[in-house]
Amino acid sequence: MAFGIRSKKDRLELSEALDGHPQPAGETYLDAGSVLTGELRFAGSVRLDGRVEGQIHAGQTVIVGEHAEIDASIEAETLEVYGTVVGDIRVARRTLLHKTARVEGEIQTAGIVVEEGAQFKGCILIGQAAARPAPAAAGAGVGATASAGSDLPSLAAVRAEPGQGRPGEPRDSAKSRS
Repeated sequence: MAFGIRSKKDRLELSEALDGHPQPAGETYLDAGSVLTGELRFAGSVRLDGRVEGQIHAGQTVIVGEHAEIDASIEAETLEVYGTVVGDIRVARRTLLHKTARVEGEIQTAGIVVEEGAQFKGCILIGQAAARPAPAAAGAGVGATASAGSDLPSLAAVRAEPGQGRPGEPRDSAKSRS
């Protein structure tokens, strides 16, 4: 199992890392066969090729490898998915779902590219306001509230609107006669 910062010049001694000193923004790698559960925070970029359950926060890019299995919420600057992700995703800049990607959950991102062959089940909110961090409200989860200063409704509010229907679905016949 390989887990750590790749750049040797930026490595911290374990004692320094445990004393609370900030980790330099390098690239971290979770090798295939590795399993982590809990809240993971990375100052820089991370490539995940193993299994992760919980929450992932990265200051830069998260790359989900083709054989990775991620059952976690993800917050990052950019995201590239080659493998499987089940969970809510919030990306400040760009999300890229490669042809081998399998994603299930809610995606909030400033921009998205979906290659032919990628599988997605859920909803996507695209735009700069969508990618801004939500206000820290007690009990509010990712996607529970609209971003501060945004005129966009929350995903929960959109789902709860009765009679609106989805594109391609027939409208409520009682409303269409009025």
